[in-house]
Amino acid sequence: MNIIFLPLAVSGIDLALYMALSGLAAGVFFGGLGMYFHHRRQTMWHETARIALEKGQPVPPAPDAPPWNEEARATTAETIRGHRIRGYLIGGLINIAVGSGLYLALAQFSPATAYFAAIPGFIGVALILAAAIEVLMGRANRK
Repeated sequence: MNIIFLPLAVSGIDLALYMALSGLAAGVFFGGLGMYFHHRRQTMWHETARIALEKGQPVPPAPDAPPWNEEARATTAETIRGHRIRGYLIGGLINIAVGSGLYLALAQFSPATAYFAAIPGFIGVALILAAAIEVLMGRANRK
């Protein structure tokens, strides 16, 4: 009986291909899981709403329904705006830090490649500018 074993030595190109394909497969798998559970949650809500209507009870609000009264809507808008500004600031600082780290790492190999670190650095600066503009626009709208 001949048993054929796969070689233990895998070239770098093969390993990179396997890793890329497994990353894509994981993305498809987890994306599919997310869609399945979203659909399941919607189906369960529809079933609950149908039973409530059959029994003459009020229909519960949908899980992702926006608030309908003006006070809750204004509070939600301010909260979303605050989260957006905070996200811009955090993203900008992280991109500037990544750009700085890349510059320091790449400058040791070749000064010409170190300028690629400017890409995430400038994206970080743009995100911080977006946060500043968002704050200024919010102040101008309140006056």
